[in-house]
Amino acid sequence: MPTKQKEDSNRCVLTLPLLTEPWQEHIIEKRFKIIEHLKNQLISIELRKLKNLQRTKAYKNLMKRIESVPKSERTALYKERNKMLKDAGFSQYTFMDDMAGKKSLMQKHFESHINVQIAHKAAIDVWSSFEKFLFGTGQIVHYQKRGTLSSVASKSPKTGMFYYSDENIFKWSGGGTKPKGGIILCLRVASVKTNYEKEMVANNEIKYYRVVRKWMKTKYKYYLQITFAGKPADKHREISTGRVGIDIGTQTIAIASDKSVKLLELADKVNKNHIKKCELQRKLDRSRRYTNPDNFNPDGTVKRGTKGHKLKWNKSKHYLEIAGKIRELERKNTDIRKYQHTCLANDILAMGNQIYIEPMNYKGLQKRAKETQVDEKGRYKKKKRFGKSLANKAPAMFVTILKTKAEQHGGEVYEVDIMSYRASQCDHTTGEYTKHGLNDRWRILGNGDKVQRDLYSAFLIKNSNKTHDEIDLDKCSKTYDSFKKLHDKEIENIRNEVILRKRRNISSYGIA
Repeated sequence: MPTKQKEDSNRCVLTLPLLTEPWQEHIIEKRFKIIEHLKNQLISIELRKLKNLQRTKAYKNLMKRIESVPKSERTALYKERNKMLKDAGFSQYTFMDDMAGKKSLMQKHFESHINVQIAHKAAIDVWSSFEKFLFGTGQIVHYQKRGTLSSVASKSPKTGMFYYSDENIFKWSGGGTKPKGGIILCLRVASVKTNYEKEMVANNEIKYYRVVRKWMKTKYKYYLQITFAGKPADKHREISTGRVGIDIGTQTIAIASDKSVKLLELADKVNKNHIKKCELQRKLDRSRRYTNPDNFNPDGTVKRGTKGHKLKWNKSKHYLEIAGKIRELERKNTDIRKYQHTCLANDILAMGNQIYIEPMNYKGLQKRAKETQVDEKGRYKKKKRFGKSLANKAPAMFVTILKTKAEQHGGEVYEVDIMSYRASQCDHTTGEYTKHGLNDRWRILGNGDKVQRDLYSAFLIKNSNKTHDEIDLDKCSKTYDSFKKLHDKEIENIRNEVILRKRRNISSYGIA
C-alpha cells in the first residue's frame, strides 16, 4: 500500500477542447503575452538581485572557501550559502511577492486581465528555474522567448479560473476589485462524452486548471486541462502477471517475457515528419538569407551584433508560413511520440506486471564528446553522440510513462544495479563477463548459440535476483530454451518485414 504522502502527490489530467470565438482568442492571446512579459520582468529583477549579491565581499569569500575545500567537507558551507541566498530574497514566496505583492506594481498594471493567483503560479514557474540554477544542475536561467509560452495555469481551483461541468462553461476572470473589476472571459467547453471522462469529472477533487494552446496549421487552438488529485479512472485494461525484461537503447527497445520476445523501434512513426521538418528548415534558412543579406558574412556565417545595436531580421510572409508548418510538424511529432509510447507501455503491461529495466544516463548521452580525436585518414572525428536520436525517440519519456502506468494498474518497475549487473557482458552458460564494443550486435554464447545482443540483454535483465544487483543464472538456465525459440522467431519476422519494407532496418539491430 502506498503511503498517505504518496497518495496525496498523485495527479491526473483531463484535457477538453475550448470552443472559442475569434474575439475570445484575441483576449486569450493578450493574456498569454502578459504572462510572458511578467515572467521576463521577474527574471530580470531576480538576476539583478543575484548579481548584486555576488558582488558582495561576504559572498565572494564564501565561494572561495567552497572551491578550496574537498567536496566531502562542503555541506556546512553550502548551508551557509543557502542561508545567504534566502536572506537576499531567493525563495518561492519572495518571488511571488515580487510578482504580485502589496509593494509590487508588476501584476497590478495588468490586473484587469491577470488574477493574483495566476501571477503567483507564473512566479512559481520562474522560481523552479532559479532553484535548478542555484541548487541543482541548471547552467543558466533562460528568458521566455516571445510567442513560446504554451500554457497558463491557476494556483487553485477557487480563484481566477472556474469550470462548470453542468453548463460546459469555463470562466477565466481577471483581477481587480469593485467597482472596476476584471474582465471575465466565458468560454464554451466541449461536452464530456466518454464514460472515462464522466467518471473523472464526477469523482475526483480538482486541484487547479490550465489553459493550453497548440499550433494547428495556421492558428492556435485552445484546450482546458483539469488537474485532479489522485489516480485516473480505471480503463479496465488486461494486465498479465509475470516478469518482463526491457533493454532500452537510444532508438530501439528489446522486450523479453515468458511468452513473447520483441525488438522494436521507439516511436517509428515520427521518422517521416522529421524528414519533412529538415526540408522545411532548409527552406527557412534560404528565405532568411534572401531577405537579410546584410546580416551574413561573406563566408555565410551570421554577423555578431554589438551592444545596443542588435541585428534586425526581416521575416517575410513566406518565412512565417514555413515557420508555422515547422511548428505544426513539431506538435504532431510530440503527440505521435507520446501516443506510441503510451500504446507500447500498455502492451508491455499486457505481457507482465513485474517489469525490470536497466537505467541509463540519457543526459550524459546527449552531451558532445570532450576529446578531439583524429581518424586514420587524418580527419577530425565528429563530437556529436546521441542527442538527435534521444530528441526524436525520447526513451526517458517512455520510462516515465511506463512507471506511471505500472503504478496505476498495481504493477511495479524495478531498476537493476547497472554497475554490478552488466547485462551486456554476461554469458549465462559460462557465468563469465566479457566486454563488447558498441558495434558488436551479436553474441556467441558458450554453448555455441548466436543471439542478438539487445534481446539477450533483455532476457538477462528479466532474470534478476531479489536484490536486483546480480543475474540469477539458475532462472536463466530454466527459461533459456523457451527464450531462444521466441528469439529466433522474432529475428525471422524482422528480416521478413525489412524485405517487404514494412520496417526500417536500423543498424543497431545488426541484421544484414
